[in-house]
Amino acid sequence: MRPRWVVASGVGLVQMLAFGTSLYLLTVLSQPIRADTGWPLPWIIGGMSAGQLAGAAVAPRVGRWIKRHGGRPALSVSSLLFAAGLATLALSPNLAVYFAGWIVIGLAMACGLYDVAFGALGRLYGLEARRSITTVTLWGGFASTVFWSLSGVLVTAVGWRWTCGAFALMHLVIGLPIYRFLLPAAEPHLEPPPRERAGSAAPGLSAAARSAILLLGAVLMTETLVASIISVHLVTLLRERGLTMAAAIGLGVFIGPTQVSARFGESMFGTRIHPSLTMIVAVGAITVGVGLLPILPLSVAAVALMSYGAGIGLVSISRGSLPLYLFGPIEAPVVSGLLGRPIAVTSALAPSIGAFLITHAGSQVTLWLLTAVSAISVGAAVALRGQARRMMTVSP
Repeated sequence: MRPRWVVASGVGLVQMLAFGTSLYLLTVLSQPIRADTGWPLPWIIGGMSAGQLAGAAVAPRVGRWIKRHGGRPALSVSSLLFAAGLATLALSPNLAVYFAGWIVIGLAMACGLYDVAFGALGRLYGLEARRSITTVTLWGGFASTVFWSLSGVLVTAVGWRWTCGAFALMHLVIGLPIYRFLLPAAEPHLEPPPRERAGSAAPGLSAAARSAILLLGAVLMTETLVASIISVHLVTLLRERGLTMAAAIGLGVFIGPTQVSARFGESMFGTRIHPSLTMIVAVGAITVGVGLLPILPLSVAAVALMSYGAGIGLVSISRGSLPLYLFGPIEAPVVSGLLGRPIAVTSALAPSIGAFLITHAGSQVTLWLLTAVSAISVGAAVALRGQARRMMTVSP
């Protein structure tokens, strides 16, 4: 068996590649695509939303796949799908083919982003996977920094089509070999006979566990709505407060390092506390950060963004480790798959919701509304903490 830190670092490296060539791809490439093709920018961005919705449709099936066979098959398939989708983008002569490429990338995201990686590590290491999950998120936290820079260099040198082609090749020569030869295979999990599962809406899960699923879904959906809107519209929100473009981007830089720092702190000390408590701290930090943005003087707005970044960094760890602690390594991928569908739909719709709010209500009102939504996630996280304690009390 390979050392866990080697496996986690390999998976984390490919996660950085996966995020950088999917959710972060259009941050740099959208304008070059528009300039080269003449396609409307909303349609260019809409391709990614279509991909996320396609991924949402298959997320529950992927969760059940991981439960039965572990994560290596799904993650390996994701590398092939990423390569195919990016190659399709590179060759797309029109918007129809472009959207088809994004749909393939959306299927790759369903098979190959954090939830699947966390499920794979959970199937391999059980409750001891928490530190490995944190290692993966440390690598993933550099996705925007690395791939925005790399995309900028490549698109200037060879254009957006060859950039997509280069990223497709990276999935084949880096991602696929790591998943196939570095990630150990999990023992197959055999389902009980159908008659033993009859009459249960969620096989193997108690009523208390199903309540925990609803609460976890509430936390993650509200957090996803807030984080997706902030990530897409942060520069606009800051500029409406009077900052220049350069100053707004400069403030946004504080999010990434704080996010990684929070994850590093969790890797050092977080294993001493239950991940349900980490989740409360995480969504609380997000709420404080978003709530401070409309009231702090711009000279100290970095404080708000650092609080927000720390919360975002911790949420991704709790999202991976909390299902593992609540439902066990076998059922956790199924739960993550079930929640993956509404979360992906929320993520796909959030940018449009944010644009509507900013246009019709203004940045200040938008930030207050986001603060209120984030406060809901804090309440749901507190309730989830209580539910987790009850589940631990009744566990055999």
